[in-house]
Amino acid sequence: MLELDTEMVRINHINTRNEKHGDDNVLGVDLKLQARLSNDALALFSPTLKSSFYHKDDAVQGDLVTDAGYLPNLKHPAIGAVKWDGDWEHQRLQIHNGVKPEFDIVLDEAKVNKLSFDFQEGGTVFVNFRVQAHPDEKTTARILQLLGQEVHMSLSFQEPEQMKEAA
Repeated sequence: MLELDTEMVRINHINTRNEKHGDDNVLGVDLKLQARLSNDALALFSPTLKSSFYHKDDAVQGDLVTDAGYLPNLKHPAIGAVKWDGDWEHQRLQIHNGVKPEFDIVLDEAKVNKLSFDFQEGGTVFVNFRVQAHPDEKTTARILQLLGQEVHMSLSFQEPEQMKEAA
């Protein structure tokens, strides 16, 4: 599962829509996001994912780096983006949008899906993903102002409300 801790993330696209929840119309927002991360982040999904797509080319690096986990070179440069199947519910997206935490934009009970990896030479991977949430109108307007920008974000699992109440 994807986790971010104050990482730079680009807001590539925003889609707003009305959803029917019973008789009520509820505002829904889809955010298409892109995080540029170290290929070490691939371990969040599978312990062997990094070594499946990266290797260390000794002809280039030689003995400069002795860390066995250092795998900066693409095994298959022409493979392109790779989709990763899954939906992760009960996510909390926090967009750090100011100097103080009270300026942050928080999307609780969000859903993360449509994940893909775009592997880059040098040990970087672009992680593209969608966040679906139901913010109010004021929060949506604040998010719309950030379209096309890179901002610091955190993403984490949020314990479902029913589990909190039972505890």
